[in-house]
Amino acid sequence: MNKDQVLKMLEEVKYPGFSRNIVSFGMVKDVFVDDDSVKVELRVTSTDDNIKKQLKQSVESRLKGADFKTVSVLITAPEISGGQQSGGNGAATEENLLPTVKHTIAVASGKGGVGKSTVAANLATALMKRGFKVGLLDLDVYGPSLPLTMGITEVPKVLPGNKLLPIKKYDMELMSFGFILGDDSPVIWRGPMVAKLVTQFLNDVQWGELDFLIMDLPPGTGDVQLTLVQKLALTGAVIVTTPQDLALLDVQRGANMFNKVNTPVLGIVENMSYYVCPECGHRSEIFSHGGGERESKRLNVALLGRIPLNEEVMAASDKGQPMTIYNESSELSKEFMNIADQLIAKVTQEA
Repeated sequence: MNKDQVLKMLEEVKYPGFSRNIVSFGMVKDVFVDDDSVKVELRVTSTDDNIKKQLKQSVESRLKGADFKTVSVLITAPEISGGQQSGGNGAATEENLLPTVKHTIAVASGKGGVGKSTVAANLATALMKRGFKVGLLDLDVYGPSLPLTMGITEVPKVLPGNKLLPIKKYDMELMSFGFILGDDSPVIWRGPMVAKLVTQFLNDVQWGELDFLIMDLPPGTGDVQLTLVQKLALTGAVIVTTPQDLALLDVQRGANMFNKVNTPVLGIVENMSYYVCPECGHRSEIFSHGGGERESKRLNVALLGRIPLNEEVMAASDKGQPMTIYNESSELSKEFMNIADQLIAKVTQEA
């Protein structure tokens, strides 16, 4: 049996908790075959000993079933060149892909339709209004929304070396797959192509000196998320949900994913939390009550804020403005500013 045959068998070994195999994930560093003996070197970024143990057992079980008498599995951590960005508590990376960025925060959701992109955009502008240098990266390859939420139709400039220069608006640096793909591009790419595109996006965007880079992720726990946490030591993640039980189940999956790769969940934002009638002032909790608070307690993370349904959000989006720009004196904008203040405190405390 040769190396290629062994690699083919290792494609049946999934990373614990995920549907993606360790070969496509780039964890198999090398394979050595000598008659009825085989040695596999795995490069694993997670510091969780249980995950390493599961991987070792899974590889041994699969290869011993292929008539190898001796199976040796060596697990190593990637070598780091240039250090990690400050504030990162996530998995180690092979290189510092974002040397000019201090803190990287992923804004994620377990399911679509919960307003994650709206939260990401307003969180970025709120941090900017607090005097920080901020970038916003839209990594939702399947449905990029940054061109709409920020009212941008231009294409990024290409610098020497094929580096992309972020578009500047509202005193922030902005980049999105949507700037490059256009409105009519297909979004049916398979996992390996998505992973390659995300890696290229991290490598080839020339950010300035930033205090925060907010990353708007696609919903779920797919290839974009897995590639990102393997490539970057994220400062942390913010999970957006709505109050109903169905959305909260997906919060648990998202939180578990970040925990498995040693990325701290900084808190939960409950969006569409309630509705206040503009005519009579009656408050109605349309999508249930208290779900975000219960889930934050279960996960032992902060409930950063409760964002109400509001007609102004639609009006602001139509004008390509986050609420914190469109109406900075509104109660909704003040809530986003409060969420930003909590994140600033958490990042400063953990740095």
